[in-house]
Amino acid sequence: MASVWLVLVLWIFVNALIKVIQASSCAQIHTPASVVLAGSPVSVSCSIEDECPLTKGKDFRVAWKINNHFAPSNLSYQESNRTYGLIIPSLLDTDTFIQCAVCEGENCQIVNGVQVKARYPPPVPQNLSCSLNLTSKRFLCQWDPGQEMADLATKYTLHIFSVMSKKVLSYKYVIPVGKHFHLIPRESYPLLLKVEINVTAVNVLGNATSETLKLIPLETAMFDPPEINGIEADAVGCLNYSWSLGKSQQWLTIAISLELRLKTVNNRQNKELVVPFTKKPRSKLNVCDLFHGTNYSTTMRVKYSSLSKWSEWSEWSDPKIAATVMKAPSGSLDTWLKVDDQNAQLYWKPSENFRANGWNLFYTVESMEPKKILCVTQESHCFFNLIERVEKVYLRATNAAASSNHTEVPVYRNRGLGSVSCSSNVHPQSETSVEIEWGGTPTSLSVTGYVLEWRSLNEMPAAPLSFTLMDKNISSTILTGLRPYQPYEVSIYPKYDKGIGIPCTLVAYSIQKASSVAPVLNTREYSNERNGTIRDGIEMMLFVIPACIGLSLLVFVVFACFGKHERVKMCLWPIIPDPANSSIKRWTTTDSMQGMPPFKEDKEPVLVYLSHFSLLDLDEKEPFKSDYVKENQWSHHIDSCDESHSSFQTCVRCDSELDRDSVPYATVLFDGPYQNHSSCPPPYVRSESTQPLLGADDPGSPPPYENVSPRGSVSKVQRFTAFPQNPTEENEELWEEFPMLRSLEITDTDHI
Repeated sequence: MASVWLVLVLWIFVNALIKVIQASSCAQIHTPASVVLAGSPVSVSCSIEDECPLTKGKDFRVAWKINNHFAPSNLSYQESNRTYGLIIPSLLDTDTFIQCAVCEGENCQIVNGVQVKARYPPPVPQNLSCSLNLTSKRFLCQWDPGQEMADLATKYTLHIFSVMSKKVLSYKYVIPVGKHFHLIPRESYPLLLKVEINVTAVNVLGNATSETLKLIPLETAMFDPPEINGIEADAVGCLNYSWSLGKSQQWLTIAISLELRLKTVNNRQNKELVVPFTKKPRSKLNVCDLFHGTNYSTTMRVKYSSLSKWSEWSEWSDPKIAATVMKAPSGSLDTWLKVDDQNAQLYWKPSENFRANGWNLFYTVESMEPKKILCVTQESHCFFNLIERVEKVYLRATNAAASSNHTEVPVYRNRGLGSVSCSSNVHPQSETSVEIEWGGTPTSLSVTGYVLEWRSLNEMPAAPLSFTLMDKNISSTILTGLRPYQPYEVSIYPKYDKGIGIPCTLVAYSIQKASSVAPVLNTREYSNERNGTIRDGIEMMLFVIPACIGLSLLVFVVFACFGKHERVKMCLWPIIPDPANSSIKRWTTTDSMQGMPPFKEDKEPVLVYLSHFSLLDLDEKEPFKSDYVKENQWSHHIDSCDESHSSFQTCVRCDSELDRDSVPYATVLFDGPYQNHSSCPPPYVRSESTQPLLGADDPGSPPPYENVSPRGSVSKVQRFTAFPQNPTEENEELWEEFPMLRSLEITDTDHI
């Protein structure tokens, strides 16, 4: 069966192969171009060979397939006897497979085919730009090619045009495939004349040219940072600069644009000045109207022209520091004097018109009447003593050149005047500023202005006091320069013609926000500090976990004990019966098992010992000792008992020296194996127990007893009494006197 299937498969394969070979030699297909412009018409022709086995002697027709779909019949035509054609009016698909088929009836066999690609011309190059490198003097141009087609090669050509001495110069550079930039050599362009540059992209379907770039090559150059060679202060408030281009551009001699940027150094004005110039290299630059005696840090940058859209500024040069010529400080100082009796506190700061005109200022506070210098300092405050007749003090600033004019400070000793309303409002403005508002003052007093002072409350030592002077018409102000998230104490003082009013004081905060960083938890071993022992979490857990486990076990044990009370009681404290109230008459009663420890194997009921007594075999050769029977006196080899007596004897040992309050114990003594003898009345003797009912203090109790000999004879002391077998009235009295021995009475040994 397998061979039949194999033959069938081989036949099908060979038949198909024959048809393919026949079809491949049946027709030739032709198209003018395998790549066409997208949207253009496409024509394809198919010529049937005369010797084609598919058509020889047969009625056939030719059909066309486009991407495995039969083409409409109106697109095909017959050119000659055995040549057929197909026209596609507009080919839009990027890849189209066209096939020619020979059909006989409904059965069609493809005889040949061709693939036609629809493509587009290259995209227009975008973002053409050029820049001059002044070091290598090469002109670099580059562009964006756009979306290129991987299976269609695109070539680029760079064109540069210029006019020099009425002569048109044109250069063309063919760019290697895959590159989108080109370095134009120095001989192909003028440095200071305008040029025109464009790029053309070409493929088999067309070409595209970029926009034309018009520029002067030098204006596209990026200069190196210039160098400031020297600075001179040759006049009051002026600085003169000498400069040059970078070392690689010092061959240039044309005028270029430049900027000087000046910043004050260690000056409260902290101003920045930018001065533009258009100068040739190595020319002098002069800057005036600067502060006197002020340090300036100067940097410089250059470019080809400030008017060109192609020019870019160089980086700033390294800074150079120089100082203007000093002169005496000018302007006045803002002051705030606080007087308490003869103690004075004077604070000051530069006003808007104050100019230090130098550096290393120091300040002098003095009085004229009497003539006396009160304070000389470089700080912005001073504390001193004032006598009663001093009504004004004077403040002046001094630098290395000279001193300023005096600033007059009146002394107000009356400080009990009216205050502003303390319903002041604080409005945080930012992290470093707050707005302060305050109410009006009494109408009977003439307010000349306000003093607002503040200081930080978190600084140690105490922060210096800051203040500002305000006009009388102002009822609010914004404090700036505060430290973020810090509390400030703010006081508002009204000023009058004759003194200072009572201040209104409040606490102000700037805007606060959430913490930007989460707190970091650091652990360490506990130690003795802060007047006690501080513990981190691990030590506490090491204590708490074992304690919880122990407490849980304790609770479990307690509940287990209550739940299994009887069993626990038998294991830990079994019931020991009172011999005086015990009875062994019922030997196999299961009730007597209550309170006894369980045996591992309880197959049958056993004898229950309700008090401690033993059955002993006594060797007749060893008489009883006076106090107790030793271990080596117990034996299993015993002579037979006296014929006139019972087959065994019982001995009860008693220790008269023990406490009489202890529980009594009895021992039954046999003079031979009791199971091997006939029933005989055993002699019962009193033990040496200290049971209270046998105590010597009891007037009704008999005298102490001693052990009897193995033969049952009574000692000379006559302290043991044998109990006869037949009950009599006298015997009953004795049984009542010894209830424990009565419980040992055995009348029928056959049941034992």
